[in-house]
Amino acid sequence: MEVKIMMLRTWMSLGLVCLTVAFAYTQNFGVVDFRRVQEESTYFKKQLEQLQALQTRYSQLIQTMQESILLTDEERQTLFNLLKLENLNDAQRQQVQQLTTSARQRRGELQALRQKPELTETEKAALQQFSQMEVRGQEAVQAIAQQLGQELERTAQSRDEELNKLLREIVAQIAKERKISMVFSAAVVLYAENDLTSEVIKRLDARASARR
Repeated sequence: MEVKIMMLRTWMSLGLVCLTVAFAYTQNFGVVDFRRVQEESTYFKKQLEQLQALQTRYSQLIQTMQESILLTDEERQTLFNLLKLENLNDAQRQQVQQLTTSARQRRGELQALRQKPELTETEKAALQQFSQMEVRGQEAVQAIAQQLGQELERTAQSRDEELNKLLREIVAQIAKERKISMVFSAAVVLYAENDLTSEVIKRLDARASARR
């Protein structure tokens, strides 16, 4: 499962580059290197680490659900709800163990039934039941993977928007203090004396720390 982390990409659409560089030549302007912000900001790195950790946790959840295909709908929902919790208590961990063990045992029974040359009527009924459970489980896991992928995208988008808002506020504050009329992305300016990048990184990390 992959997630599109859009933080750097959307910075280019912050609206900071509103006029042409030729017109800006006659103005008092500054620049911000957003690539440096991405590479050096502690706040940005932490946000990225948190998203990557969430992605890893969701990937592990899906793998566990895939390995536990042979569950009833109720059992599967219970296991999913437990695995989505960040911190499980002892009773919850034991419940997860019981569910995954049951699924593993059923998988072993299903494999044994499929390899058996002749089946009794009872075994045929069990084979049919397990096979139906397997198909339903596979469909459910696909739906879960899609759901978690969407949740991860929404989380990344929400944090991206929050970061963009914070950057706008910081850049506007610095520009006002230094009486700068416009701020451009360094990607479209070859050289500028008013490079605000270091100050933006400093204030971004400070504002982020103050929010915790």
